[in-house]
Amino acid sequence: MRFLRLTASAACLLIAALEGVAAADISEPTLVTAVPAMREIALVGFTRALAEAPLVAESDGRVQALFADVGDRIDDSGRFAQLDTTFLLLDLEEVGVQEERLRSQVDYDQREVTRFRELVRQNSASASQLETLEQSLRDNSHASRALDVKRRMLQERLARATISAPVGWSVTARNVELGQWVRGGETVGRAADFSTLLVPFALTPEQFVALEQTRSDLALEVMDLGNTTDPAIRARIHRVNPGFDPETRKIAVELALTDTVEPARGGLRVRLRLRLPEATGAVSLPPSAIDSSYEESWVIRESGERVSALPLGPDALNPELIRVTAPGLKPGDRIRTVGSR
Repeated sequence: MRFLRLTASAACLLIAALEGVAAADISEPTLVTAVPAMREIALVGFTRALAEAPLVAESDGRVQALFADVGDRIDDSGRFAQLDTTFLLLDLEEVGVQEERLRSQVDYDQREVTRFRELVRQNSASASQLETLEQSLRDNSHASRALDVKRRMLQERLARATISAPVGWSVTARNVELGQWVRGGETVGRAADFSTLLVPFALTPEQFVALEQTRSDLALEVMDLGNTTDPAIRARIHRVNPGFDPETRKIAVELALTDTVEPARGGLRVRLRLRLPEATGAVSLPPSAIDSSYEESWVIRESGERVSALPLGPDALNPELIRVTAPGLKPGDRIRTVGSR
């Protein structure tokens, strides 16, 4: 009986040891996560100025001088063209003469009013004479103020005879010549601000989402910079139009180049690259997640379910992965690798 009890105990120990070995040999399967298969699209846009404005004559006149031509930058004076101001200067000179005469008259009237007030107090002059002198003083004072207003109006017209443009902007159009007569309100040229270049794009909602995802690392390729070795230019989203175009059904977006581009001008071709999920709904997996035999391929989910799969070739954006489609397989699914099944 003792022999049997020892044998049974040994058998139990042996079984426990074998179960421990088997449990040690069984390891958890290695899992990988399916990611969306991506494709890259390239959109081409053209640079334009940050702002553009017409240069308008504010008064009638003959063009006396031109200070900038097409392609020139407006200097610190801010002048684009100058209209003839001969008659304005003559009017100002005439007003100056009249003001000087009235100032003398007002000074004389003031002295007379003061003298007659003393005479009236001494009963040496009539009050009516004093009232007449006071009225003359008031009339001449009013006339002096009216001349001051006229002088300021002429000075404003004189200033507006200079057709101005923002300092640092570049002239993009010139519609006048020396000696040409222009009328008030006529556009005589255009100027634009090329200190920051904008690139407009029309994006689908999916493309706009992809752009938003690269907002912090947005770069464009300028295609017209000659033999530059690095055409990549940093950019940012400058403006998004909240309106909707029912014809194109796209979102109008303007990107601003944050790096300096020379020459800074409009019409430079710029390429925007965006990564979008494939329309097929394919996912990308490591080759170790795909098993095949006799022209049949499959993947095994984390739960152990075997799913027939169709490999579509390497992922163009990540050659280490393979594009795969399978019923119900979507990004985020966990798949077992071949060696751990």
